[in-house]
Amino acid sequence: MNEEELQKLLTKANEVLQQGDKDKAISLYEEIVTKDPNNAEAHMRLANLYSEKGMKDKASHELLLLGNAYYESRLFKNALKYFQRVLEFDSTHIEARIKAAEIYFSEEMEREAKLEYLAIAEYYLAADDLNKADEFAQKAIELKSIEAHYIMGLVNFKRGMFKEAAYSLETLTKIKVNHVDALLHLGYAYSNLGKYQEAAAAFARALKADPLSIEALKGLTDSYAKKGSPSEANGWYLKAMDAMIKIRDYENAVKFALEFIKDSPLNPEAYVKLSQVCEYKNLKDEAVKNLRIAGDLYVKQKAETKAKECYDKAALLIQPGAVPAEPKTTSVPAGVSIHQEDLIERTVAVSSGRPKISTASKKDQVEESEQGKQAAANKEEAISKFELAPAVSGQSTQFVEAKGEIADLFEEARKYMKDHYYEKAIEIYRLILKKESRNITVRQKLHQAYLLLAQQEEEKGHEPVSVVPGKVAPKEKKNKISYL
Repeated sequence: MNEEELQKLLTKANEVLQQGDKDKAISLYEEIVTKDPNNAEAHMRLANLYSEKGMKDKASHELLLLGNAYYESRLFKNALKYFQRVLEFDSTHIEARIKAAEIYFSEEMEREAKLEYLAIAEYYLAADDLNKADEFAQKAIELKSIEAHYIMGLVNFKRGMFKEAAYSLETLTKIKVNHVDALLHLGYAYSNLGKYQEAAAAFARALKADPLSIEALKGLTDSYAKKGSPSEANGWYLKAMDAMIKIRDYENAVKFALEFIKDSPLNPEAYVKLSQVCEYKNLKDEAVKNLRIAGDLYVKQKAETKAKECYDKAALLIQPGAVPAEPKTTSVPAGVSIHQEDLIERTVAVSSGRPKISTASKKDQVEESEQGKQAAANKEEAISKFELAPAVSGQSTQFVEAKGEIADLFEEARKYMKDHYYEKAIEIYRLILKKESRNITVRQKLHQAYLLLAQQEEEKGHEPVSVVPGKVAPKEKKNKISYL
């Protein structure tokens, strides 16, 4: 089709569009771009029509073509307009985001460039592309991003570079003193470096920032155990176990107890607490076994009264019809009230060399005891449940899962966003993303929350700083562009 025929077809398509027949207009514009891929007007018309009809993927495709065409022609401001529209449809569209970041940087819009680089680094970290995450986090750091140090810390942590991870996380937590996830990773980085006192201090800071953090309690247990302070380790162990029992997170309580007992096999309190969890799970054989072990250990310690309590409790459980009581905690940290509905999930990255961070709460499923031959099978199954967790992989795990349906979580996150509590909103969006990994809406909102959090940090009084030697930072930005 020659130029004249194409022009006639374009004129006809425009006339059909003016008459309101959008479907026919789309068909004609598609015919034009098939025969003339460089026809900018047809691509633009198609992008608008697709957008109006809710065909976001097709609209994004057309807009990206236009943006790239202007970008290659070095008409950056025109290109940026189309990349921004692509990001309105899909904030995780990485090609459009990278191109937008490059344009911001070339146009000396450093703040916008920094936020884009940060979002790109977080995207690649979530995709476990550590090299790309490193690359774009470094770009953000060069533009004075605070939050990018957290991304770098996680990247180095997952690489097993604990010294470098600790440095990045220290840099962040000197400014963001209550960044719980960073403090937890800092604690485990120190622990892997053999700096158990520093690890305990980091976990204590995390617990102070979030008194509901079971992970901080577990980290304190681990740090003091490795430091050679068994009494302190035992105290934190009991608090961590009570916290998990409080929210009925019995599966992780069992795993944690077995890990602790492996390193402290002569601690009778550890077995007593494990038996308590077994009782709540209706695993009576296991509960009795652990109570008897505890009783024997108390006898060796000449603590006859406590030994008798354990033996009596075991005997009571053996009696037919014995029913476990409802969970009651006795050693929750002073001043702390742990409510299940307040607990929220934090998804953090882990690597080999770090204890598994996973205390996602699950609804306790009570196993019904059977008689006769089935009893032996149940016992074997129960024992198998007490095997230690496998070595930690490089996958992300969860802390404590929030209570409520997805819609309720979205509403809670929305309230936090409205009140500018972006960190809390991020935690909830991460929880939703874990439940619905293909939910595009939550990915968009998570990126939005990250960008607003970074903006919030930059607005706390920092003056503009030039990143180019000998160049004075502009007092005002050339342009303020928002694509959120």
